[in-house]
Amino acid sequence: MKRLSMTVAGAAFTALLTVAVAPVQAAPLEFNFSTERGATGSFTLETDTPPSSEPALLRMGFTGISYPNAVSNFSFSAPYINLSSVTTDFNVVPSFTSDFIGLPANLGVVSAVSYPPGCITAPGLTCLFDIAVLYSGNLSELPELSDKPNSYSIGLGVDFYDPTTRERLRDDITNLQVVLRQPIPESGSSLSLLAFGIASVGLLLKRNLDRTGKATQALIHGS
Repeated sequence: MKRLSMTVAGAAFTALLTVAVAPVQAAPLEFNFSTERGATGSFTLETDTPPSSEPALLRMGFTGISYPNAVSNFSFSAPYINLSSVTTDFNVVPSFTSDFIGLPANLGVVSAVSYPPGCITAPGLTCLFDIAVLYSGNLSELPELSDKPNSYSIGLGVDFYDPTTRERLRDDITNLQVVLRQPIPESGSSLSLLAFGIASVGLLLKRNLDRTGKATQALIHGS
């Protein structure tokens, strides 16, 4: 009976671990920024977005990793364009390093929000604008994006392309803030699930003990 109790208790512990341990997901990041020309913007980056099978296409032959629809709640107010709560793509270009663009080496590589969606993987450089920041996450872990705010701490600027002339307007980012978005409680669902698991395991243990007790009594009376 003692051995049976230990077996059931082991099963109970395993069941509780199965109920209580949830998979860890990368956390979304909230970006807020302003520019030299008076533009302001904000967006959410879902860092667990899988990469596209198609590379990001940039000028001068650079290619990078594209993350379709990784950017949500994207709002941007500027003298040259206004957007409100749209969804678009993010990209990282591992070969486009900080020293290549005239900054000190080892600061990171160029990453960007590209609008409209799909433009960064389309031939012909069809993006209306890009919002570029330096990405300083561990490059060996790419294509998995870092969910640490300090991996995106340096804002570069906005490159806006006139839809008619394709002339580029540059607007430098003067202030960038990146924070980890606080998770929204799931109405106690995890605790409820855990409580259900505990109750189920307790009932299982009780039933097995009752059965063992009845079997023992039957042996005693029959002897």
